[in-house]
Amino acid sequence: MKNDYALSFKRRRGVTFVCISLIVGLCVAFALMTTAYLLTDMRATENKARLDDYYFEALSELSDEVDETVLNLSKLTLSLSKGSTAVELNALSRHSAGAACALSRLPIDCEKTYSAMKLLNQITDYAASYDFSLARGMKTDGYVESAMAFKKAAETLQERVDEMMRLSVEKGEIDCSNFSPEIASLGDEAQHETPDYPEMIYDGPFSDSRLPVSFKGLENLPEIGEEEAVERAERLLLKRGAVIVGRSSSPEAYELECGDSFMALSVRGGMVLELIVPDNTSGGKNLSEDDVYTHAAEYAAKLGYGDLYPVWYHESGSVGYVNMAPKEGDAILYTDLVKVKISLADGTLLGLEATGYCRNHIERIIEPKISEATAAKLSGIDYDFVRLCVIPDRETEATCFEVHGMKDDMEFYVYIDAVSGEKIKAMKVVSSDGGKLTA
Repeated sequence: MKNDYALSFKRRRGVTFVCISLIVGLCVAFALMTTAYLLTDMRATENKARLDDYYFEALSELSDEVDETVLNLSKLTLSLSKGSTAVELNALSRHSAGAACALSRLPIDCEKTYSAMKLLNQITDYAASYDFSLARGMKTDGYVESAMAFKKAAETLQERVDEMMRLSVEKGEIDCSNFSPEIASLGDEAQHETPDYPEMIYDGPFSDSRLPVSFKGLENLPEIGEEEAVERAERLLLKRGAVIVGRSSSPEAYELECGDSFMALSVRGGMVLELIVPDNTSGGKNLSEDDVYTHAAEYAAKLGYGDLYPVWYHESGSVGYVNMAPKEGDAILYTDLVKVKISLADGTLLGLEATGYCRNHIERIIEPKISEATAAKLSGIDYDFVRLCVIPDRETEATCFEVHGMKDDMEFYVYIDAVSGEKIKAMKVVSSDGGKLTA
């Protein structure tokens, strides 16, 4: 009996030990899982905090730079001495360019910031043009009047930035929902306040041309459905999980999100109208200008835009911006631009906008009636190259010879109508950090 009891006790003790071991093991596993979850959650929280800090820093910088821009423009409305005017123009150029850089760092759709970014670029070019005229003793009365109009438009932007700051501080974090079109852009009501001034290149030639309201490049393409739009977005982005979050008009397009990326696909043809990809690279500059051209051309071809050629280039921080255009024979089609944004760190595609291409790209018959030599002579400048192109001209377009050269120590691009020989447009190149044409 004693032996039976001992045996029974050992068995019960063995069972108890096993149960305790299982419980301990489950507790350890649960503790490890909890620790892993907490670490992951902590990392996510830390990453979000760092991102919010980055955005708040950009918003604060934008606010300061816009305030300084308004202040400089206010001073330029006064009759200052030549030396004081030059000092204010230098500061104005620095602060308006700084504001544009800060604005580009905020998580706002490019379409919503278009008007604000255009104004800041115009102010930067205005400062350069005014300084150029001042240094050469030219008449500058018109620039003082322009300063008043620019100041009024900049004050509108200042109000919008103050409202952005107020909403962000109230919420305690940066959120794209804080940035509605009414807050983040100047809107149409301010466009007439932007003054005329000598035409210069600030976002690449013809980069903001609109031409017809219709999208001729899409008219003959078949429509795609929502399922095909999702499949195409995932195929182009090389990841799953795309969802349609909206539908826009002019042209009709599906708006999709795939992770942190955004894409607008036209209903007709499924062409990429706009693409925004977050910059997850390490930053820095590892690519040359030619490397950026190569990457941009490859991405554009992959997205269905065929062979494109760089016509304008700009670098800002660790990002390269390229305006690409197709050719018809030897003629560059400035009307059909595709704008591409590339990481200078590793060549990652960060953005693309192709409304110009989709609006205007059709087959053309290009038949110049005058020669390159005649166009060069008619330009009135000391030229170094001439090339055939198609450019926007009011509500239509014109086939021209683009003549590049110098006159009175100033650099120009002059556009001579290839049929009539009329000089229809001239662009003066201002020395700034605003980008450059590629030849």
